[in-house]
Amino acid sequence: MVRVPRLLPVGALVLLASGLGTGLFGALVGGACLSATVALAQEAAPEAASGDAPATRGRRHGRQRTRQAEKAATPPGMQQATPVAIFGDWNVFVNGDGRAKLCYAIAQPQTRSPKTLKRDTAYLFVSVRKGENVQNEVAVMLGFPSKPAASQVKPGSAATPTDPSLTLGASRYGLVVKDGNAWLQNPAEEARVVSEMSTRNPKLIIKTTSLRGNPTSDEYALAGFSEAMKRTRDECSR
Repeated sequence: MVRVPRLLPVGALVLLASGLGTGLFGALVGGACLSATVALAQEAAPEAASGDAPATRGRRHGRQRTRQAEKAATPPGMQQATPVAIFGDWNVFVNGDGRAKLCYAIAQPQTRSPKTLKRDTAYLFVSVRKGENVQNEVAVMLGFPSKPAASQVKPGSAATPTDPSLTLGASRYGLVVKDGNAWLQNPAEEARVVSEMSTRNPKLIIKTTSLRGNPTSDEYALAGFSEAMKRTRDECSR
């Protein structure tokens, strides 16, 4: 195990976990929900020091799981999530017991571009929810609202080069976005993405376009992900 100093903030992750217990996305600590208007204003300023992502609420297209929105001041379950391991940039957390048990591997991006944009902290994570038989749910907290894919705006539309995407080597996967959150457009691709993250590529890139039309790119290192995912599954199999 390679231990790094960038341990993710426990408060942020537990709050995220408390939302995952009833859906997928909880909010990270760091303030009340940002509106799209505020996000647009922030983009005009130079990037500040990283903060936690705002509270969000959304529904994934094609998957009826409600994302629980939470405010940051007094996050519920702050003492419930347990950090169990660190592998490279990847942290493994566990929350709950029995069929309500939630386990996830989570990381922050190593690099973000453009550096001039002010954004909240981004997170990429893969979750396992024992009671719901969920094994490979891939999700991203972008740290800012993103323009949706063409197919979200007009169902049936062909993908465009500016659609939000997740890239692993030569493979590109479309993302569906809601506020500052993103998921794979096709949940059937989750197992393949996780497999590619584990075995084939040194990095993963999330590309989006902000509401003001700025292209953005977040790059996540995948060294340690395979070990982190194995530990995540082991924890949720107990």
